[in-house]
Amino acid sequence: MSRAKGPRRECDPGQARKRLTDARQFLEAAEILDAPDVVATNAIHAAIAASDAITCVALAERSNDGNHAAAVDLLRRVDSTLATTPKRALDRKTQAADESTEISATDVASCVRWVRQILEAAETRLQS
Repeated sequence: MSRAKGPRRECDPGQARKRLTDARQFLEAAEILDAPDVVATNAIHAAIAASDAITCVALAERSNDGNHAAAVDLLRRVDSTLATTPKRALDRKTQAADESTEISATDVASCVRWVRQILEAAETRLQS
């Protein structure tokens, strides 16, 4: 298995729980807001935080790269199937954060659904 690229930071179970809390809070913020771009952006941040929690538990490290794709690459070392979930959300990042037209309601709902999936996986792994 190849080593994930990009800078990484060592982390422990306490930091994994902190990143899981961050993920829950990003998702909570996304669920109470009504601005599609902001909802999607918060959902994407939740997906990355949940990914960090998983890699902290499994590898004792998380991505420390400004390019969030590096977090997906690191998660792929733990679970290649699960890594598709935050990748799907990240694929909507430019549309949600940088484009002048709002992300569609369908894409927003998908981002939130994907985040719930990875958050559930992170919660399960941290309970083990």
